[in-house]
Amino acid sequence: MAQHDITIEQGSTFAKTITLKDDSDVVINISADTFRGQVRKLHSSTTAKAEFEVNVTDGPNGVLSWGLTSANTTAMGSGKFVYDIEWVKAGGNVVRILEGVVDATPEVTR
Repeated sequence: MAQHDITIEQGSTFAKTITLKDDSDVVINISADTFRGQVRKLHSSTTAKAEFEVNVTDGPNGVLSWGLTSANTTAMGSGKFVYDIEWVKAGGNVVRILEGVVDATPEVTR
């Protein structure tokens, strides 16, 4: 699992891409797998501020995209949050692949 803090601009579309590789730096085929991710105010918060849209964009080459729409970033507000991205393998095992702090900067133009 990797730690990666991110900045999200409230009111803007947020998008990132990840390529999954094994310890030998060889891409992992993720064609049969799914992914999910959420933003919460605190780890202990019972409700999510936003849910990432996570899509496998090139399964054989281990590439997935994750992001939020501008409506999502507007609705979640500004401030400090936490997030993670989880990999749900075809066999049912779940692995957290990414986590960190979100710094959501406030929007001026509405």
